[in-house]
Amino acid sequence: MNNPSLREEPRNQQAGVVSSRQEPSILDWLEQSGRLIAREGPDLSPLTEDEEVEEITELMTGDEADYVEEDDLTLDD
Repeated sequence: MNNPSLREEPRNQQAGVVSSRQEPSILDWLEQSGRLIAREGPDLSPLTEDEEVEEITELMTGDEADYVEEDDLTLDD
């Protein structure tokens, strides 16, 4: 079986450097071909202190009835 990608080098000699291809990356190709479309991202403006408190409060409060402590579990359940 002939595979031109494989070659044999003597073990006692330093291997040669494989040259890199000068092909553009996928991102460069998408930009050059006009296929990369910029989309609007989320609003990243800084939050006010009130908005920060509100956001943290929303994260901290929640439906805690879904969680059961291990001590509350019995073999009869």
